[in-house]
Amino acid sequence: MELIELKRKIIDAYSGPRDGLEELLEIIEKDRSVFPFNEYEYLICGLINRGGLTYEEYVEIRTEYINENPNLWIFQISAPRDFGESFAQTYVQGKCSKLIKPNNRLDPNYSGQYDLWLDGISIEVKASRAVDSDSDEPLYMKALSRQTTSNFLMNFQQLKPQCCDVFIWVAVFRDKIVLWVINSKDILNHPLYSTGQHRGNKGNEGQMHIRHDNIDQLSKFELQGDNLEMAIRKAAGKVD
Repeated sequence: MELIELKRKIIDAYSGPRDGLEELLEIIEKDRSVFPFNEYEYLICGLINRGGLTYEEYVEIRTEYINENPNLWIFQISAPRDFGESFAQTYVQGKCSKLIKPNNRLDPNYSGQYDLWLDGISIEVKASRAVDSDSDEPLYMKALSRQTTSNFLMNFQQLKPQCCDVFIWVAVFRDKIVLWVINSKDILNHPLYSTGQHRGNKGNEGQMHIRHDNIDQLSKFELQGDNLEMAIRKAAGKVD
């Protein structure tokens, strides 16, 4: 349930006079909302005050919204390192207990160039969140669902295909987390991959912009089921 659906659901639950609703919506339209006193808080309080929405109805809507949007807290992570490392890498390791942090005993050439290790397979984890590209609201306000029809943008950046065997991309939607497991050579040769992300680099770092109109190009890499270990081995060509 995206925010526009939530607003519609709140309005549809209102059982009071129509003119009272229209008056309230006009007030909210002109109001300068500031978090946490946003338009939804104003709308709910206003409808309850007018007697057209009960507290019990509000709790029911709130519970449904929270249940349908279990990942909204991830959109509130502001620090890139906390999102990319603390959340994304931890999430991926939670899906496969055999994934471990690399070190020089496992790989004598290791110098921090990738994130995880699986029986000789070097793995880089990247993460991005699906947000409405037409909105200037904070991330948690413009977070989108997996089935959204809105324009969105996810940017997977600082990609170095030459430094790992497999990429795991964590795509966070408000209601679902999608994993793409991709051989690094498939990234390097992908038509959406662009090199030279930062000025001065030697072509060894790039990025991919995933949008509503090209996301289907990653469908064949999407993890199906929960066997992440097998998906990694297949992507690395370690399965007969």
